[in-house]
Amino acid sequence: MTIRTVTKHTRNLPTAAFVFFVPFVVKQMFLNPRRSRSARRGGRIRNRFCGTLHVAISVLLSSFPAANGFAEELTLLAGAGLRQPTDVLVDRFAQQTGHRILTAYDGGGRLMARIQASGQGDLFMPGALFHIDTLEQKGLIHSVRALVAHTAVVGVSPAAADRIRSFEDLARPGIRLALGDPKAMAMGRTARTILQRSGLEQKVLKNVVVTGATVKQLALYVARGDVDASIIGRADAIQFRDRMTMIPIPPAWFQPETVAVAVLQSSRHPDIAEAFCDFMASEESLAVFGEFGFLPLEK
Repeated sequence: MTIRTVTKHTRNLPTAAFVFFVPFVVKQMFLNPRRSRSARRGGRIRNRFCGTLHVAISVLLSSFPAANGFAEELTLLAGAGLRQPTDVLVDRFAQQTGHRILTAYDGGGRLMARIQASGQGDLFMPGALFHIDTLEQKGLIHSVRALVAHTAVVGVSPAAADRIRSFEDLARPGIRLALGDPKAMAMGRTARTILQRSGLEQKVLKNVVVTGATVKQLALYVARGDVDASIIGRADAIQFRDRMTMIPIPPAWFQPETVAVAVLQSSRHPDIAEAFCDFMASEESLAVFGEFGFLPLEK
């Protein structure tokens, strides 16, 4: 699991100086210790006024966190296969709003288990809607936005390109395959569905030499030549297109996963979390997903 923090924002020093300096000036104007006793009694009243003014100014400025350096910090738990577009978009969100996003990347199943165990987090964006649906049934989801489609392909190592030219070739003896863990990641569940519908499940499973916890692991196994092929996300195959070839999978064998982002009930800042979801669902953000190989949802 990888934890990433976008660029930090510090407090606005001129604003802080304003908050503390204004009450001091007002106090000096109305309360001079060299005045008479009656003046000092009046000064105590004015002193209380200054204290009230100090609190009022502080509250007023804190209601504008992004503009005055008091940015909030949210946690986004996201599927490992979504890292590239997510890194770009959380940086843009921070630049536009001042709010920081901490990202934790892992397999959707493991992130789901973490949310249930800890009861913490602001946002959840796995590679499959299944994980969000599971948490929603347990009352842990506040709201959901559907984003893009996460579709599967076969990624093939260049060394095995002459032996693997179709999906059926994955069942040939001697082929070394990597598959995702269906309990840990969305693409693992999708791969099992594909194998079952292809009628080649048992033959293909005999060729599996390693199981991965994230789609990024599977893509790296293929890109490094550790295995001959794997069922991975289209976006990952495009990322490593200089180190693997891509074979399509018959669409009748699987339903592309829906990538969605959800606000968790445990969010400390639900309004900001909702704003982030709106940002992720905007046309500009969806275009970024498209640049990394994700497809639009069918309407």
